[in-house]
Amino acid sequence: MGKARFILPTFMFVAGMAVAVQLIMTITEPVPPTSLFPTMLSETLGNDIVTIMIIAFPIFMIEYVILAVPAAVVLLVITRIVKSARYEMDIMNIGRDFNGTQIIRRAAAPALFSVASSQLFRDVIKNILFPFGYAPIAEIAPLHEAGLSLMSALLFVPIALILFMPTWILNDAGVVTHLKSDSLELRQTPDTQGVGRWIANMLGGYALLAYPITMFLSQFYNPLILPILQGTIPPNELTGLVIYQGTLGLLWTLGLPFFVMAYILPVIMFNEALQTRSTVRILRLAQRLGAKIIKKEQITEIKRPNLKIIEDQTATVDLWAKAQNQEIVMSSKKIKMSDTKIKSNNVAKKSTKKKESKKDTKKSKKK
Repeated sequence: MGKARFILPTFMFVAGMAVAVQLIMTITEPVPPTSLFPTMLSETLGNDIVTIMIIAFPIFMIEYVILAVPAAVVLLVITRIVKSARYEMDIMNIGRDFNGTQIIRRAAAPALFSVASSQLFRDVIKNILFPFGYAPIAEIAPLHEAGLSLMSALLFVPIALILFMPTWILNDAGVVTHLKSDSLELRQTPDTQGVGRWIANMLGGYALLAYPITMFLSQFYNPLILPILQGTIPPNELTGLVIYQGTLGLLWTLGLPFFVMAYILPVIMFNEALQTRSTVRILRLAQRLGAKIIKKEQITEIKRPNLKIIEDQTATVDLWAKAQNQEIVMSSKKIKMSDTKIKSNNVAKKSTKKKESKKDTKKSKKK
């Protein structure tokens, strides 16, 4: 694994952060000073927010070094206790390749989780950054809700990282749980799953359910549907506002996770740099908990199913039913063919005997 795999994530990080910073600077430029935000790091509110975003990156790295491995240990012990009745915990000998596309995909789940949970912080950010009764000017009013969603999602990123960073370490280490041998005798499919993926799927399931609800409230209901219901939009501006805000809301619903993913990518690349050290620590703990090293199962395609039904062989009921019917049909065809052959052979033998007997009678008469 070379350094070239970091080119695409780095490009996405630079492009995403450039657009996010421009949006934040645009919506905060006309905002007057507020007493709820007394610490001014620079001359404008937008510069303060950008400075805090930059300072957050080393904080994320410190958070990873201090909390990622201990949190992974806690999750590993909890999984061992919860699933010990039917599952065994082992270490699977997985591959080592992890390219740039996979790095970007790893940022998707925590990004969606942050966006889905960002509704909790919208009112907090609005009260801290914007004075009471502040109304954005008409030119940037449609971008105001988008900027609030972005800042609230970025504020939730540290919490999302605490939950997802341990799953990265567990996935990289190859720690899996699988059904015990006695459970495989039951009528159920084998279940082998990474410990980190099991936990990430639960968090990701919440994000997939909450994300569309959050974006509907922030991008469609609050800026568009609620003013229409309250009658605060002039009739002559209603059509244009519906088209503009609807298009902007749709684009922002699809684009907001990418900006949050760009904000998370440096932490994932930092995890790749420390991946070997953190993996070794998790593997040692897993072995203390009784985990053994196992090989990956090879998945092979059966191009021609065996017609002989073996009790221990696994297959679906329909497949074996078809196979059994084919065997019966083929055997019946063979029986019919053999019967016809026997009959034809008997007829041929009788005809040859008759011919031989006729020849014998002719010879006797001549004599």
